[in-house]
Amino acid sequence: MAIFSACVTGAGALCVVLPESYRSSTLILVEGQKIPENYVQAVIGPSIEERLNSLQQQVMSRTVLTKMIEEFSLYPEMVKRNGIDAVVERVRKDIKVETMGARSNRGSGIDAFSISFAHENPTIAMNMTDKLASQFIEENLKVREQLVQGASEFLEQELALAKGRLESQEKTISEYKTKYMGELPEQVQANISTLDRLQSQHSAAVEAIQKATDRLTLIERMLKEYESPAMAATVQGPGGVVVVDPLVVRLRELEKNLTALSAEYKDTYPDIVNLKQEIQSVKAQLKERKETAGEKDGSKEVSSLAKDVKPTDLYLRELIRQRDESRIEIVSMKDRLARTRVEMSDYEKRVEKAPTREQELEILVRDYNNLKENYRTLLDKKLNARLAENLEKRQKGEQFRIVDPANLPNKPDKPDRLKIMLVGLLLGCGLGLGSVIGLELLRPVFRRSEDVESLLRLRVIASIPSFKSLLGEGQKNLSAKAVTPNGGRTNGLLIDRPAAGEAGSNNGGTEASRMPALSVTPRSGRANVRREFEVIVKWNSWSVVAEQFRVAATRLALSQYANKGKVTVITSAVKGEGKSVVAANLAYALARDMGKRTLLVDGDLKCPTVHEYWGIPQAPGLRDVLQGAQSLESCLRQEGELPLWILPCGTDRGRAVDDLSMISQISEILAHLREQYDFILIDAPPVLPLADMHVMAGLADMVAFVIRAGLTPRHAVESALRTLGTASKNMSIILNEMEARGLPYYMHQGYEYPIGKEEAGVR
Repeated sequence: MAIFSACVTGAGALCVVLPESYRSSTLILVEGQKIPENYVQAVIGPSIEERLNSLQQQVMSRTVLTKMIEEFSLYPEMVKRNGIDAVVERVRKDIKVETMGARSNRGSGIDAFSISFAHENPTIAMNMTDKLASQFIEENLKVREQLVQGASEFLEQELALAKGRLESQEKTISEYKTKYMGELPEQVQANISTLDRLQSQHSAAVEAIQKATDRLTLIERMLKEYESPAMAATVQGPGGVVVVDPLVVRLRELEKNLTALSAEYKDTYPDIVNLKQEIQSVKAQLKERKETAGEKDGSKEVSSLAKDVKPTDLYLRELIRQRDESRIEIVSMKDRLARTRVEMSDYEKRVEKAPTREQELEILVRDYNNLKENYRTLLDKKLNARLAENLEKRQKGEQFRIVDPANLPNKPDKPDRLKIMLVGLLLGCGLGLGSVIGLELLRPVFRRSEDVESLLRLRVIASIPSFKSLLGEGQKNLSAKAVTPNGGRTNGLLIDRPAAGEAGSNNGGTEASRMPALSVTPRSGRANVRREFEVIVKWNSWSVVAEQFRVAATRLALSQYANKGKVTVITSAVKGEGKSVVAANLAYALARDMGKRTLLVDGDLKCPTVHEYWGIPQAPGLRDVLQGAQSLESCLRQEGELPLWILPCGTDRGRAVDDLSMISQISEILAHLREQYDFILIDAPPVLPLADMHVMAGLADMVAFVIRAGLTPRHAVESALRTLGTASKNMSIILNEMEARGLPYYMHQGYEYPIGKEEAGVR
């Protein structure tokens, strides 16, 4: 609730504190170009959204906004205090540009956009908005013109570069064709035709050589027959007719044949090898003959003469001439055949290299075509850019036109009080709920009796509501009735009880005579409420709180009857759970409402509080009895005429009491008291901080465990119960200080009981 109230209060404070701001706006229409784009294509590349964003950055730049701030004197005090940069940022936040509408002619984009500016002065807001709109229009015209001119210049430069690259590529292709002339792809067919022609010539030459060779063979055979060994070769020499040996003629013929074959074939050719062997054989015969005849010198002379002689036979001469001509013709045809083969090899290489040249030429031509296409495209764009430049100069392109001029605002745009309050409400609800859930998750507690019974498996004998509101009402009632010793009223002030030893006895007298004396202590909440007024069963017996204490007393009495026990220890897990006030109210309910002889013992020796609830001295008491300083009867105090006695804590004499001795002494005291009282309630110390509770628990017939609803952590309760050992004790739970929302619906009606009845308060 506190978080919710804080959020709502903060939202209300913001609505009051925040200054009012007026926002003026203008609407600008985006008009398309006047000439259809089929005729003139716009050069402006970016879309309208991108250009508008660029224009917004330019208009809202520091330079432009600084001029506007100086022109309209915006936020002069802020300029002096924080500088111009802070004001520029403030103005940027106050400017808002919003687009609207999709352009149907382009499929996307915007039809218009609005510009608005917020300021404390509505006139300044209107003038500033008008200035911003003018800046947008001027910047748009300037940017479009710069873009068109820049595009035109860029295209001219690119066109010149493309032309140079195209001419360079043309030159490269020309040089390539010149260098590889005859190997180009388009010459393949011609090369194949030429190769076919050379192949035919080669075949004809081979055939002619074969015929000439056959004819030469025939002529040589005729010469051989004509110059056979049976006939002596006659030659004309210087001394007349000389007869030549046929072996010599044969040797000369073989040497001629060897010379002819060596000119055409290699030395390893079989005919050449046979001729050489035959020549060696003829030479060997001639040598043998010469050695035999002893005509060595004569033979040399005949051989030398035979080389120089010329045949005189015309037939022989004709055969020799035909043979020589045949040989010359064969050599000529062989030379021509060799040249034909060389040409054929050259054309074959050209045909083989044609695919490679074709691939290389295709790359060059492809690059040339790309450059040519690029040049043509750039040329078209250059012409279109020139048209677009003329279009922008004549203002026939896309333009911004103000449709709604800047208005003078009448109502403030900020603060939006309704929105702020709604946000405050939502934030308060969210934080409040979140804090509750977070606390419940981080620190789980018991809020209802059903939670205690389901988790701890223990019986809840009473759920005591919170009685903070009843305390103030009880004080008012008592203060109105309280009188001074001389019979005067207290005027609403609390009355102190007389000190020990003064007039009035604890064992007698009316309650009116024991009214507290005059006190000026303020009563502004429970922190200033005296503890004796927390005995609700006594001072506000008609309340639902008192009724729940009576329910707890009744159930406790029934449980003790069933277990045949009289001693009940009232404890809690930690300090501050309200165990002492529960013990005081239970004791008063047992004594007054049930008429049972009841004894309330303050067993919390470390932090005694029972005497404060009854307005009696702390000593003498239990400590004095345990230490042997006082008798038990001298320490008991009776509450008026009721069958209710209180045994306070007593005085701490600085001597520690041993746990074992305390167990035996308290056990003896309880054995003595069991015979005198129907119920003995012991206000024991908390379980977790101290070890005293372990002594008290061992002496009790029943343990009443007090849990403060919504405050005591679950883990503390579970740890305390594990320490006590719930399985061996008759354990009951009293859920204290329950909030109203945790009570059953039938218990809320108790708050409507009249507090001002005569019997309310003092009975």
